[in-house]
Amino acid sequence: MAVIDQDRNISSSFAKGLAVLAVFDAQTPSMTLAEIARRSGQDRATARRGALTLVQAGYLRQDGRMLSLTPRVLALAGGFLQANQFGRRVQPVLNRHARQMEVEVTLAMLDQGRVLVLAQSTVDHGHITYGFTAGSHIPLAHTSLGRMLLAGLSVEEAAATLAATDIPGHTSQSLTCADAILQRVETAHEQGYCVTDSEFEAGIIGYAVPVSRPDRTPIVVGSSAPRGQNPEADTERLLRGLQLCAAELRQAEAVDHL
Repeated sequence: MAVIDQDRNISSSFAKGLAVLAVFDAQTPSMTLAEIARRSGQDRATARRGALTLVQAGYLRQDGRMLSLTPRVLALAGGFLQANQFGRRVQPVLNRHARQMEVEVTLAMLDQGRVLVLAQSTVDHGHITYGFTAGSHIPLAHTSLGRMLLAGLSVEEAAATLAATDIPGHTSQSLTCADAILQRVETAHEQGYCVTDSEFEAGIIGYAVPVSRPDRTPIVVGSSAPRGQNPEADTERLLRGLQLCAAELRQAEAVDHL
């Protein structure tokens, strides 16, 4: 859990409650109070007060010793998506380019050392789907999305972010040396796109390009597809499609306020 500065304008209790919400993910959809305390970095009494407050507020449900999120948490994300007109200015663009490219298209940004999915296209008969939805977290080091996001940071920021991130070996092709990954990040920065091959899942190639303008919060779009018989042609086609998608999002100023 991030250290909370002792600022008189900050409610530490509220921040600790938010930390309780943040510990739930796809790998741990339900937890005991002891597990919540350990994962949030709080003592058990503090975690218990935060969790039971969230139960009373309707954001957590309790079933015996286990606690889990309720659908009410979607209202928090819904306010953000509606305020930024994702339904009008982002989702239709992703869907249209996904149909043309015949792959899913993901819009993402950095969130505490992980890739945060902001929006995901819908496409029939796509080559591959990981089942990610808005709000999902994706590993940083071995995905094209993650490396392209790191490429949007300064060299120092990228190195510090990667240093604080786990670098597991998802496949035999996964780079596990931070310096080697940073070299790929630098290449992505210079080229303006990122391609990863079999580092997150064997046989799958990832593609990503930047959406945000320079000196703004890094935001990228990306896709994944199985390696075909003509990888170079596939790479050229999919990168071109992503670049057109990114250009349309910039022109619509769809992500300028994120």
